Amino acid sequence: MKIPDNFSADYDAIIKTMQHYIEASKAGKSDLMRPGFHADAIFVAYSGDNLLFGPAQILYDWIDSNGPAPDIKPNFASIEILETIAVVRLEIYGWSGKLAGSGVHMSDLFTLIKTGEGWKISQKMAHWHLQ
Repeated sequence: MKIPDNFSADYDAIIKTMQHYIEASKAGKSDLMRPGFHADAIFVAYSGDNLLFGPAQILYDWIDSNGPAPDIKPNFASIEILETIAVVRLEIYGWSGKLAGSGVHMSDLFTLIKTGEGWKISQKMAHWHLQ
């Protein structure tokens, strides 16, 4: 399989897009992550037994309510790029804050779409590891 000529540039751009999410999570400020998300992005996760499925505003509200989580440790477990779409698996350790508590581990799957404005997150799915 031949690696596309623009693979490295796309990879770097995807990492840059994901940094919006990471920095916003550390700061507890959703405004920092919004540039990385498509306007129609969705969020999917369970909160206990309740399925959350809807616009990314659910995530933005949670980030703002949780507040800063400055010590999170993000780890890119995988990044798969298929020309105009991508899937990123991000493991984040050490979540803290008003809603998260402390020492929480979360597994996230992000789908991204390549737009005229660059790579944008179109969906975030989250799994909260219970302690």
